[in-house]
Amino acid sequence: MRRGFIAAVLLLSFLLAAAGSTLQGLGGEARLVHGVLVVSVKGVIDDSMARYIKSGLQAAEEQDRALLVLLDTPGGQLEAALNIVESFREATVPVISFVKGKWAVSAGTLLLLCSHVAAMQPGTVIGAMQPVILSPLGGYTPVNESKILNPVYKELEACLRLYGRNTTVAREMVYENLVLDAEEAYKSHVVDLLAPNMYSLLQKINGRRVKLLTGTVVLDTWPPDIVYYPMPVSLRVAHILGDPLLSSLLSTIALILIIAGVLTGHLHLIVPGIALMLLSMLGLGFSLNIAALVMIVAGIILLLVEILVIPGFTIVGATGIILLVLGLLMLPVPGPQTISPEYLTGILYTVAAATTPLAGLMAVIVYKVVKAKRQKVLYKPLPLGKQGYAVDDIPAGGEGFVFVEGEYWRARSHKPVKKGQRVRVVGKDGPVLLVEPLEEQREQGEGSERG
Repeated sequence: MRRGFIAAVLLLSFLLAAAGSTLQGLGGEARLVHGVLVVSVKGVIDDSMARYIKSGLQAAEEQDRALLVLLDTPGGQLEAALNIVESFREATVPVISFVKGKWAVSAGTLLLLCSHVAAMQPGTVIGAMQPVILSPLGGYTPVNESKILNPVYKELEACLRLYGRNTTVAREMVYENLVLDAEEAYKSHVVDLLAPNMYSLLQKINGRRVKLLTGTVVLDTWPPDIVYYPMPVSLRVAHILGDPLLSSLLSTIALILIIAGVLTGHLHLIVPGIALMLLSMLGLGFSLNIAALVMIVAGIILLLVEILVIPGFTIVGATGIILLVLGLLMLPVPGPQTISPEYLTGILYTVAAATTPLAGLMAVIVYKVVKAKRQKVLYKPLPLGKQGYAVDDIPAGGEGFVFVEGEYWRARSHKPVKKGQRVRVVGKDGPVLLVEPLEEQREQGEGSERG
């Protein structure tokens, strides 16, 4: 009898423990997520914007804050949007997307509806998700191929179903470019709530339970605890250059410069044309890494051509410097790191010690260039009749450098000239001086006296 009683007590204890575990998993204690980290998606969604958002999400996860994404975008690159959506789905903190300003159409709608919490400001619109192909010279062509449309539709439908929203609008948004304003989207259960501003939104979602892949969390957003996460300078530069409108403008100007340079014979116009064409690559969907690498390589090549081939400082060198600087600015930015303040201070001092002398040297160079530009011209463009000496051996009919009136000139002579031999300027052919050796003139003079 006693054994049966003990067995019954053990069985009852086991059942109570199992029931408690089940209740706790269904609706018991959940992790609190305090405050929000804000990223702003304004403009086109591209590779640089995707890096910015993912970097912000990583920072939010490290600080155990919800990520608040402020959306005001006409859309952007499909691949970039899909990469962002994947990071949202795997996030360990809630992602709250809020459309404020004007709209979040096309790829912006995908980001909104694939967030854990989707909110809109009254007067904003979403939808119009049919992909398009941009032309390098402007304009676009709608995509009607099912192998592209179907994956976009299924991705959107999966997001709506995952977060318990109305899935019937997915097909219409992708195949028929359905557009909904905030009130329509809320009444159709496409978004979760409406809010006039960010603070009202934070107040409304305070205490909201959000289901993640890693478990359920509770939002603690009021009183507001907000951290703003700005876009790094390198990504901002890339984002500006990645705008399709600016990209189309740059590629058009580039084409005009290249054609003008070829037709008019002013080949120096081709160099900035090629540079502008490289800059326009970002808006055509090229990878940020590839575009930055191409700009750096092109900049180095143009600088080497300027130094080794072309005397002086011309548009080739200036273009090379611009490409090199932009390429370095757009190099990939590492994600947030956990580094001690002492180590960061050491890095700051090291960078300052290394860059201060370079900055001083650059300041001296700029000062000398400006001073030289302001000085009056001391020599005539054509030093006709002036004497100088040969810097190189100049064969008959060939070219070399001479030093005349304090300047180096490329020169040509119909007679051979030895290095260091005195010469006289007798004419000019474009940028090339025409010279003749003085010793030859003396011989001719002595011959005429004997005659």
